[in-house]
Amino acid sequence: MQPRILALIITILPLFISNVVYLLSAYEGFIPWCIPYIDGCTTISKAARSGDSIFIFRATMIAYGVLLIGFWIYVRQWLDQLYGYTSNMARIILWLGIVGAIFFIVYIDFLGTTGEVNRFMRQYGILIYFICTPLAQILLLRQHYNILPSLQEDTINPKALKYQLIIIVLMLVIGIVHSVWEVTHTKTYESENIVEWNLALLMQLYFLGLFFIWKDYRYYLKNDSNSTSGI
Repeated sequence: MQPRILALIITILPLFISNVVYLLSAYEGFIPWCIPYIDGCTTISKAARSGDSIFIFRATMIAYGVLLIGFWIYVRQWLDQLYGYTSNMARIILWLGIVGAIFFIVYIDFLGTTGEVNRFMRQYGILIYFICTPLAQILLLRQHYNILPSLQEDTINPKALKYQLIIIVLMLVIGIVHSVWEVTHTKTYESENIVEWNLALLMQLYFLGLFFIWKDYRYYLKNDSNSTSGI
């Protein structure tokens, strides 16, 4: 699968499925009808694990987690080509992304199960995913801005970087607002859910920027089974 297509899939798939399982769970009467991004009437987890939703969510999101690992591998190769060598930052981004994806798969695997250990695995699985993935995204954006002045004009679309920067800023604003609610003890069940839904939305929308940045990035597999890639 080519990098550009993969970036598009990991943008659309989780957004589509999370909204589908919400609608299905609400239709089956397990959760209330609302606009979760605004009203925060339920969590993503509750929408995903209710009724028939659990089967759809588990199957597709485990596949998403595996695709996300492949995405971060492509990112490392892409940065290697831009910089002409493998930097320590490229390695950090790779492993942050992979660790986040692995813990997301752990979260999905334990979703809908009972017991304290299973609850612990779900909580820390999704927590590490929500920490590692945005951090990898921020560092990747920084790497792109660092190398941009030395690249040919059409290698990276500056508008795509500005789009991703806006996404990151919005994520930081959400994080600050959430921290204020925590400190002032004004957070509610609904406000927690609003943060969760919107942060997940922004994390996925970030990847859309790579769809436009990777317009000329291709991955090739040689006949001798050695992989190469090129811009």
